[in-house]
Amino acid sequence: MTRKEKQFIDDMKRCRGIDFARVGMMVEVYGDIGTIVGMNGSANLDVVFANQQKYGKYKHNCHPTCSVKYFDGEGNVIADYR
Repeated sequence: MTRKEKQFIDDMKRCRGIDFARVGMMVEVYGDIGTIVGMNGSANLDVVFANQQKYGKYKHNCHPTCSVKYFDGEGNVIADYR
């Protein structure tokens, strides 16, 4: 685990009470699939969406408990905030 990944986990636990979110984890935000690439200064997720025609290839600010589903490495839903 990199320093950035550990810092992400620690900050998400401290700021949002979420202990399962990880950098690289697949999420669905308002029905669109993306990947967590980090956390911003507002303690929100930075997500890059798979649909680059709609969202571009840049990271987007997403609240971690607002219409978000989290998936494990096998595609199973581990948390659903819809």
